[in-house]
Amino acid sequence: MSSGSFGAVEIVAVGFPTKTVPEAIRSALVNVLSTGAVTLLDLAVIRRSTAGDIEVLEIENMGDDFDVTDLTATASGLASEEDLDVIAASVAPGDSALVLTVEHTWARELTSAARSAGAVLLAREYIPPAVVNAVAEAADAAGTSFGAGATTTESKNWE
Repeated sequence: MSSGSFGAVEIVAVGFPTKTVPEAIRSALVNVLSTGAVTLLDLAVIRRSTAGDIEVLEIENMGDDFDVTDLTATASGLASEEDLDVIAASVAPGDSALVLTVEHTWARELTSAARSAGAVLLAREYIPPAVVNAVAEAADAAGTSFGAGATTTESKNWE
């Protein structure tokens, strides 16, 4: 793939209060990747012991700690040591974080077309699911519609 054919790339860190990645998160990741909407570029797990020690497992060193037999990271190492250090600082003792670097594959064609047309990106903003869910709940309470088929029952604790 040429350097100009990527869609937007994002680093996403998901924290959880266990030493291992919960099965539901592993399953959701595999399902999302199977749609082709995003491509996994890099993956790491950060663990903080109850004593405060940090352990970083890159995808190639995870072994049995994380079932990655069906996952391929196409740009392992893309999340820098500095990126991982910043995320690690947010992991509480006894907790872990799954760090994903993903390409928004769905955006490749749009990115290419925009580049060809001489267009420039004027804005990009991430709206956390908790905010979207709160707006949707307020719309529901007011009896107004919010998006087609919007649901507010999932991901309320996701920030």
